Amino acid sequence: MTIHASIRNIFLRLEKNKRLVLIYESTMALLSLAVLGILIVEYLNQFHEYKFKLIDTFILVVFSIDYFLRLYLAEDKVKFVKSNVIDLIAIIPFNSVFQAARLTKLFKVLRILIFILKIRKYIDKFIRTNNFHYVLWLTLVTIFLGALGMHLTEQRSFADSLWWSFVTATTVGYGDISPSTPIARIIAVILMITGIGFIGMLTGTIATYFIKKPTEVYSYKKEVIQTINSKLLDFDKLSTEDVNNICLVLMALKEEQNKSSGGG
Repeated sequence: MTIHASIRNIFLRLEKNKRLVLIYESTMALLSLAVLGILIVEYLNQFHEYKFKLIDTFILVVFSIDYFLRLYLAEDKVKFVKSNVIDLIAIIPFNSVFQAARLTKLFKVLRILIFILKIRKYIDKFIRTNNFHYVLWLTLVTIFLGALGMHLTEQRSFADSLWWSFVTATTVGYGDISPSTPIARIIAVILMITGIGFIGMLTGTIATYFIKKPTEVYSYKKEVIQTINSKLLDFDKLSTEDVNNICLVLMALKEEQNKSSGGG
Protein backbone atom coordinates (compact mmCIF):
# COMPACT_ATOMS: atom_id res chain seq x y z
CA MET A 1 0.00 0.00 0.00
CA THR A 2 1.46 3.36 -1.03
CA ILE A 3 1.60 6.38 1.29
CA HIS A 4 -0.80 8.24 -1.02
CA ALA A 5 -3.29 5.36 -0.91
CA SER A 6 -3.04 5.11 2.89
CA ILE A 7 -3.64 8.85 3.39
CA ARG A 8 -6.50 8.83 0.89
CA ASN A 9 -8.10 5.85 2.63
CA ILE A 10 -7.97 7.68 5.96
CA PHE A 11 -9.54 10.83 4.53
CA LEU A 12 -12.27 8.87 2.76
CA ARG A 13 -13.27 7.47 6.15
CA LEU A 14 -13.15 10.89 7.76
CA GLU A 15 -15.35 12.37 5.03
CA LYS A 16 -18.12 9.94 5.99
CA ASN A 17 -18.19 11.26 9.55
CA LYS A 18 -20.95 13.86 9.62
CA ARG A 19 -19.63 15.59 12.71
CA LEU A 20 -16.09 15.94 11.36
CA VAL A 21 -17.37 17.29 8.04
CA LEU A 22 -19.45 19.91 9.88
CA ILE A 23 -16.49 20.85 12.11
CA TYR A 24 -14.23 21.19 9.05
CA GLU A 25 -16.68 23.32 7.06
CA SER A 26 -17.54 25.48 10.08
CA THR A 27 -13.85 26.04 10.85
CA MET A 28 -13.06 27.04 7.26
CA ALA A 29 -16.07 29.38 7.19
CA LEU A 30 -15.08 31.03 10.50
CA LEU A 31 -11.47 31.46 9.38
CA SER A 32 -12.66 33.02 6.11
CA LEU A 33 -14.99 35.29 8.09
CA ALA A 34 -12.09 36.31 10.35
CA VAL A 35 -9.93 37.26 7.36
CA LEU A 36 -12.87 39.14 5.82
CA GLY A 37 -13.35 41.12 9.03
CA ILE A 38 -9.64 41.96 9.20
CA LEU A 39 -9.63 43.09 5.56
CA ILE A 40 -12.69 45.32 5.97
CA VAL A 41 -11.34 47.02 9.10
CA GLU A 42 -7.90 47.31 7.51
CA TYR A 43 -9.43 48.89 4.40
CA LEU A 44 -11.08 51.49 6.58
CA ASN A 45 -7.68 52.22 8.17
CA GLN A 46 -8.99 51.85 11.71
CA PHE A 47 -6.04 49.94 13.17
CA HIS A 48 -2.30 49.50 12.76
CA GLU A 49 -1.73 46.84 10.10
CA TYR A 50 0.84 44.83 12.07
CA LYS A 51 -1.62 43.94 14.85
CA PHE A 52 -3.47 41.41 12.72
CA LYS A 53 -0.74 40.60 10.21
CA LEU A 54 0.27 37.47 12.10
CA ILE A 55 -3.34 36.27 12.31
CA ASP A 56 -3.80 36.86 8.59
CA THR A 57 -0.56 35.00 7.80
CA PHE A 58 -1.46 32.07 10.08
CA ILE A 59 -4.88 31.66 8.44
CA LEU A 60 -3.25 31.90 5.01
CA VAL A 61 -0.91 29.04 5.97
CA VAL A 62 -3.90 26.96 7.15
CA PHE A 63 -5.74 27.58 3.88
CA SER A 64 -2.61 26.70 1.90
CA ILE A 65 -2.14 23.40 3.74
CA ASP A 66 -5.82 22.59 3.27
CA TYR A 67 -5.71 23.37 -0.47
CA PHE A 68 -2.53 21.48 -1.30
CA LEU A 69 -3.54 18.48 0.80
CA ARG A 70 -6.85 18.23 -1.05
CA LEU A 71 -5.00 18.71 -4.34
CA TYR A 72 -2.59 15.90 -3.42
CA LEU A 73 -5.48 13.54 -2.63
CA ALA A 74 -7.57 14.51 -5.67
CA GLU A 75 -7.70 11.86 -8.37
CA ASP A 76 -8.34 14.37 -11.17
CA LYS A 77 -6.05 17.26 -10.27
CA VAL A 78 -6.97 19.39 -13.29
CA LYS A 79 -10.66 19.12 -12.43
CA PHE A 80 -9.87 19.94 -8.79
CA VAL A 81 -7.97 23.11 -9.73
CA LYS A 82 -10.78 24.24 -12.05
CA SER A 83 -13.45 23.69 -9.40
CA ASN A 84 -11.45 25.38 -6.62
CA VAL A 85 -10.25 28.55 -8.35
CA ILE A 86 -11.38 30.80 -5.49
CA ASP A 87 -9.43 28.72 -2.94
CA LEU A 88 -6.31 28.96 -5.12
CA ILE A 89 -6.58 32.73 -5.62
CA ALA A 90 -7.17 33.22 -1.88
CA ILE A 91 -3.76 31.73 -1.00
CA ILE A 92 -1.68 33.45 -3.71
CA PRO A 93 0.46 36.18 -2.04
CA PHE A 94 -0.28 39.04 -4.43
CA ASN A 95 0.46 41.53 -1.67
CA SER A 96 3.99 42.52 -2.73
CA VAL A 97 3.02 42.84 -6.41
CA PHE A 98 0.11 45.21 -5.69
CA GLN A 99 2.15 47.24 -3.20
CA ALA A 100 4.95 47.71 -5.75
CA ALA A 101 2.40 48.97 -8.27
CA ARG A 102 0.84 51.29 -5.65
CA LEU A 103 -2.45 49.42 -5.89
CA THR A 104 -2.74 48.37 -2.25
CA LYS A 105 -6.38 49.45 -1.89
CA LEU A 106 -7.33 47.60 -5.05
CA PHE A 107 -5.63 44.50 -3.66
CA LYS A 108 -7.61 44.78 -0.42
CA VAL A 109 -10.90 45.18 -2.30
CA LEU A 110 -10.12 42.12 -4.43
CA ARG A 111 -9.26 40.06 -1.34
CA ILE A 112 -12.53 41.14 0.29
CA LEU A 113 -14.47 39.95 -2.76
CA ILE A 114 -12.51 36.69 -2.87
CA PHE A 115 -13.21 35.86 0.77
CA ILE A 116 -16.88 36.75 0.39
CA LEU A 117 -17.03 34.10 -2.34
CA LYS A 118 -15.03 31.69 -0.19
CA ILE A 119 -17.43 32.09 2.74
CA ARG A 120 -20.38 31.58 0.41
CA LYS A 121 -18.86 28.28 -0.69
CA TYR A 122 -19.00 26.90 2.86
CA ILE A 123 -22.39 28.32 3.89
CA ASP A 124 -24.16 27.60 0.60
CA LYS A 125 -25.19 24.12 1.76
CA PHE A 126 -26.62 25.57 4.97
CA ILE A 127 -28.61 28.44 3.45
CA ARG A 128 -30.19 26.05 0.93
CA THR A 129 -31.51 23.81 3.72
CA ASN A 130 -35.32 24.08 3.86
CA ASN A 131 -35.03 26.61 0.96
CA PHE A 132 -33.77 29.10 3.55
CA HIS A 133 -32.00 31.16 0.85
CA TYR A 134 -35.39 32.34 -0.44
CA VAL A 135 -36.37 33.54 3.03
CA LEU A 136 -32.97 35.23 3.45
CA TRP A 137 -33.26 37.17 0.21
CA LEU A 138 -36.90 38.08 0.89
CA THR A 139 -35.93 39.42 4.33
CA LEU A 140 -33.00 41.45 2.96
CA VAL A 141 -35.18 42.97 0.23
CA THR A 142 -37.89 43.78 2.79
CA ILE A 143 -35.35 45.49 5.07
CA PHE A 144 -34.01 47.54 2.15
CA LEU A 145 -37.50 48.55 0.96
CA GLY A 146 -38.48 49.35 4.55
CA ALA A 147 -35.47 51.64 4.85
CA LEU A 148 -36.37 53.31 1.57
CA GLY A 149 -39.96 53.81 2.73
CA MET A 150 -38.79 55.29 6.04
CA HIS A 151 -36.40 57.58 4.18
CA LEU A 152 -39.14 58.92 1.91
CA THR A 153 -41.97 59.20 4.44
CA GLU A 154 -40.05 60.44 7.49
CA GLN A 155 -37.45 62.50 5.62
CA ARG A 156 -34.56 60.83 7.45
CA SER A 157 -31.15 59.96 6.02
CA PHE A 158 -31.00 56.60 4.29
CA ALA A 159 -28.28 55.43 6.70
CA ASP A 160 -30.51 56.13 9.72
CA SER A 161 -33.49 54.58 7.92
CA LEU A 162 -31.51 51.42 7.15
CA TRP A 163 -30.45 51.15 10.80
CA TRP A 164 -34.05 51.56 11.93
CA SER A 165 -35.27 49.00 9.40
CA PHE A 166 -32.73 46.44 10.55
CA VAL A 167 -33.36 46.79 14.29
CA THR A 168 -37.11 46.72 13.68
CA ALA A 169 -36.89 43.52 11.63
CA THR A 170 -34.83 41.88 14.38
CA THR A 171 -37.51 43.04 16.88
CA VAL A 172 -34.80 44.71 18.99
CA GLY A 173 -36.28 48.20 18.70
CA TYR A 174 -33.79 50.45 20.50
CA GLY A 175 -36.24 53.36 20.30
CA ASP A 176 -33.62 55.85 19.11
CA ILE A 177 -35.67 56.23 15.92
CA SER A 178 -39.43 55.78 15.84
CA PRO A 179 -41.97 56.29 13.05
CA SER A 180 -44.57 59.04 13.40
CA THR A 181 -46.51 58.83 10.14
CA PRO A 182 -49.17 56.14 9.47
CA ILE A 183 -47.34 54.78 6.42
CA ALA A 184 -44.06 54.42 8.33
CA ARG A 185 -45.88 52.58 11.13
CA ILE A 186 -47.40 50.17 8.61
CA ILE A 187 -43.89 49.58 7.25
CA ALA A 188 -42.72 48.88 10.82
CA VAL A 189 -45.45 46.25 11.28
CA ILE A 190 -44.45 44.52 8.03
CA LEU A 191 -40.81 44.55 9.11
CA MET A 192 -41.60 43.06 12.51
CA ILE A 193 -43.72 40.25 11.00
CA THR A 194 -41.00 39.52 8.45
CA GLY A 195 -38.32 39.54 11.14
CA ILE A 196 -40.23 37.14 13.40
CA GLY A 197 -40.76 34.78 10.45
CA PHE A 198 -37.08 34.99 9.51
CA ILE A 199 -35.88 34.18 13.04
CA GLY A 200 -38.27 31.22 13.25
CA MET A 201 -37.11 29.93 9.88
CA LEU A 202 -33.46 30.41 10.86
CA THR A 203 -33.94 28.39 14.05
CA GLY A 204 -35.67 25.59 12.17
CA THR A 205 -33.00 25.56 9.47
CA ILE A 206 -30.19 25.28 12.02
CA ALA A 207 -31.96 22.39 13.74
CA THR A 208 -32.65 20.59 10.45
CA TYR A 209 -29.09 21.05 9.20
CA PHE A 210 -27.49 19.56 12.30
CA ILE A 211 -29.91 16.71 13.05
CA LYS A 212 -30.55 15.36 9.55
CA LYS A 213 -29.09 11.96 8.71
CA PRO A 214 -25.51 11.81 7.46
CA THR A 215 -26.68 10.47 4.11
CA GLU A 216 -28.74 13.64 3.68
CA VAL A 217 -25.85 15.91 4.59
CA TYR A 218 -23.27 14.16 2.45
CA SER A 219 -24.08 11.20 0.23
CA TYR A 220 -20.66 9.66 0.75
CA LYS A 221 -21.38 6.08 -0.21
CA LYS A 222 -23.39 6.95 -3.30
CA GLU A 223 -20.79 9.37 -4.60
CA VAL A 224 -17.91 6.94 -4.05
CA ILE A 225 -19.71 4.10 -5.84
CA GLN A 226 -20.60 6.37 -8.75
CA THR A 227 -16.95 7.41 -9.03
CA ILE A 228 -15.80 3.78 -9.02
CA ASN A 229 -18.40 2.85 -11.65
CA SER A 230 -17.20 5.64 -13.94
CA LYS A 231 -13.62 4.42 -13.56
CA LEU A 232 -14.55 0.81 -14.29
CA LEU A 233 -16.02 1.89 -17.63
CA ASP A 234 -12.41 2.61 -18.67
CA PHE A 235 -11.01 -0.50 -17.06
CA ASP A 236 -8.29 -0.95 -19.68
CA LYS A 237 -6.84 2.45 -18.76
CA LEU A 238 -6.61 1.68 -15.04
CA SER A 239 -3.17 1.16 -13.56
CA THR A 240 -2.38 -1.44 -10.92
CA GLU A 241 -2.30 1.32 -8.30
CA ASP A 242 -5.77 2.53 -9.40
CA VAL A 243 -7.16 -1.01 -9.00
CA ASN A 244 -5.54 -1.33 -5.55
CA ASN A 245 -7.02 2.02 -4.48
CA ILE A 246 -10.48 0.97 -5.64
CA CYS A 247 -10.18 -2.26 -3.66
CA LEU A 248 -9.09 -0.33 -0.55
CA VAL A 249 -12.04 2.04 -0.83
CA LEU A 250 -14.51 -0.84 -1.30
CA MET A 251 -13.03 -2.67 1.70
CA ALA A 252 -13.36 0.50 3.81
CA LEU A 253 -17.00 0.88 2.76
CA LYS A 254 -17.71 -2.75 3.60
CA GLU A 255 -16.07 -2.43 7.02
CA GLU A 256 -18.17 0.62 7.82
CA GLN A 257 -21.32 -1.20 6.69
CA ASN A 258 -20.48 -4.19 8.89
CA LYS A 259 -19.85 -1.92 11.89
CA SER A 260 -23.13 -0.05 11.42
CA SER A 261 -25.11 -3.28 10.97
CA GLY A 262 -23.32 -5.12 13.76
CA GLY A 263 -22.06 -7.77 11.38
CA GLY A 264 -18.67 -9.47 11.38
